[in-house]
Amino acid sequence: MPVMDEFKEEREALKHGTPKQKLAYFWDYYKWYVIGGAAAVAFIVSMIYQMVTRKETAFYALMLNGTEYNFMEDTSGNTAAFAEYAGIDENKYQILYDTSVQIGTEAGDDYDSSQKLMVYIAAGELDVMVSDADSLTKYAYRENFKDLRDFLSEEQLEKYQDSFYYIDNAVVKELDAANEAYDFDYVPDYGDPHHPEEMEEPIPTGIFVNEDCPLLKDYFFRGEDVAVSVLINTERPELASCFIDFLMQ
Repeated sequence: MPVMDEFKEEREALKHGTPKQKLAYFWDYYKWYVIGGAAAVAFIVSMIYQMVTRKETAFYALMLNGTEYNFMEDTSGNTAAFAEYAGIDENKYQILYDTSVQIGTEAGDDYDSSQKLMVYIAAGELDVMVSDADSLTKYAYRENFKDLRDFLSEEQLEKYQDSFYYIDNAVVKELDAANEAYDFDYVPDYGDPHHPEEMEEPIPTGIFVNEDCPLLKDYFFRGEDVAVSVLINTERPELASCFIDFLMQ
């Protein structure tokens, strides 16, 4: 019997079937359309919900090679202190403390993390970077951070100058010359970021935080010295400055 004739007979018989038989017939022939439609509706609803409820980022701090002490617990309160200090409504805006970038550690994938970090920097998403001094060195000498003499207020400069993290601009020039010569194996003597007097052209590009820093109660960084630097292309300089005051209070 031709398929269309068989189909007509089934439809005719279904007119006199029970509700259960009709439902079974409908499900047999249309279940994948129903499932597909439901999935599409769920996806659209999910996207709309995320768009409606997504908060604008008020501040983005990257904790390079940082880990949360209590990462198995709810850490949403870690940003609360800074939100209160800076007057940020966390019901409307989000503050990000990002620990996802791990470079040169057992827990990290150096290539993926490096690529991710460079994308973040290029996109201007980050406001500050907090890390141990050694991890900051590579990015400081790539001129990713602001010269604090041009960024901080006179009051802040006077208050924090004894805690400055320095790079030597003479070494920056050496690295630029090596890159122009395609000498990518060149490793300069970076010097001690604590001792600008030993540098030719010292530039303060970060601030060492003390042991009482509120951030260190929730986050661990390898090494003894932890410093904060402001990204040169931050789009929220006022909050970056406020964050420094928060850490150094």
